[in-house]
Amino acid sequence: MADDMISAVAAKVEQLISMYESERSRCAALQGEADEYRSQIAQYKEKQATLEQRIKTLEEKLNSLQLAGAFTASPGDSAGAKRRLNAVIKEIDNCIAMLDI
Repeated sequence: MADDMISAVAAKVEQLISMYESERSRCAALQGEADEYRSQIAQYKEKQATLEQRIKTLEEKLNSLQLAGAFTASPGDSAGAKRRLNAVIKEIDNCIAMLDI
């Protein structure tokens, strides 16, 4: 009877150790996945920063080209040139008004 109890306890301890090892390896695998995801996140953030900088540069170029277009209008597009020039003047006036505050 005592041998049966010892055998039962030993079997349960072995089962517990097996479960522990299984969970430990699962935890290690999950940690590896988490590390990979962190690396991917860092790459995506770097790419996002690069793209945001590129967008800013392109917006600046667009504004410069629009401003240049306001001053170099074709003779048939004098009304459009006047509107663009008025928009630029209005934006300059707004900037000056902000500086006066």
